[in-house]
Amino acid sequence: MYFSKKLSAITHIEHGFCNITKNGLPANEFHPQQEHSSKVIEARASDDSGTITADAVFTKSSRPISIITADCLPILVSSTAEPFVAAIHAGWRGLSAGIIKNSFNAFSLAGIDKSNLRVALGPCIRECCYEVQLQMIRDIEAVHGVLWTGEQTPWSSSRPTHNANSALVTHGEAWLSLSKYCHLLLTAEGINPSQIDESAICTYCSNLGFGSYRRRQHKSEPKTFQYSWIRSLS
Repeated sequence: MYFSKKLSAITHIEHGFCNITKNGLPANEFHPQQEHSSKVIEARASDDSGTITADAVFTKSSRPISIITADCLPILVSSTAEPFVAAIHAGWRGLSAGIIKNSFNAFSLAGIDKSNLRVALGPCIRECCYEVQLQMIRDIEAVHGVLWTGEQTPWSSSRPTHNANSALVTHGEAWLSLSKYCHLLLTAEGINPSQIDESAICTYCSNLGFGSYRRRQHKSEPKTFQYSWIRSLS
């Protein structure tokens, strides 16, 4: 289990980024049926978990909410001022499709002050192990490249420093950082970097018990994933 320092400092919520054991996952949690979309929903007490399609969910109730990942970036959000929590599933498709913009627009429409939000980026496949095709980079830049014009791109043409435990076979294309990409999108939505923290755990190579879709393909492992959950105690 991984915990965010910024979220842990908020006394009226509980949260956790589980590994594949699901230890600590609350009962009656709600998660959407995810499909790498930009759809955002508000969870209700009567909603059945896993039946409503979306890739971001929020609530002002005390019901636990969660999203499921196995390399994609899990994002948990809370307000320091009032009962409000959110969970966002952010792979490259969701990020490029607008899941961040749509989420924070929905939060504002729900009356949530962005300046009170704290955002935690959880364990995901990091740039040390996330080699992608150049066409993916071109697709991302066609949508959001203006965000890093003249600045550091969220991808590299050479492999960044990596964990020695990684047995990844590389092909020399591009290495994408989901967290850097997400940081740029959050900044564009008016979230200050001081409101964000992130895990340094790579789901592919950390050996900390997190499921990895890509590692499963490379090493013929059984299907595994993890829940990232949050709830208000108020």
